[in-house]
Amino acid sequence: MAELIALAGLPGVGKSSIARHLARRSGAVWLRIDSMDQAIWASGTAPSDLFDWSYRAAQAIAADNLALGFDVIADCVNDCQEAREGWETAAQRTGAEIKWLEVICSDLVEHRRRIETRSTDIMGLALPDWDAVAVRAYDKWNRDRLIVDTAHRSLEVCVDEAFDLLRR
Repeated sequence: MAELIALAGLPGVGKSSIARHLARRSGAVWLRIDSMDQAIWASGTAPSDLFDWSYRAAQAIAADNLALGFDVIADCVNDCQEAREGWETAAQRTGAEIKWLEVICSDLVEHRRRIETRSTDIMGLALPDWDAVAVRAYDKWNRDRLIVDTAHRSLEVCVDEAFDLLRR
């Protein structure tokens, strides 16, 4: 049975770094919303607010790959219930198992430092500043999830923990 690993967490907590390593280690398809967003914006015809466009496209691509038996890692903030439901639906439609992995950084000082000093490998992508991240709405959870706290921990340790949690 194919597996959908849906990541969630605020910008700057380490989701993409963890997702990249998990995909390499497991051979799963990595769907990165930031890459999709920037590709759409680069067309020059899209509005600054993409609403749920990228999520819906990624969920459709995830369902296609899950139906083929490929595992998928969905790398996105997933800050609202509607986004989370979309991933649940993609998994249900294809008979795939879904596992939620929330990535957090419990130290606000460290989280802010990351936001203020990070860069991106996606050409043209404008990263949110600390003020945008600090006020971002993030719905409470109403489903089971695994949690990895990246505060004061190396990427390697966090990836190993995530991999172990997901394999249990």
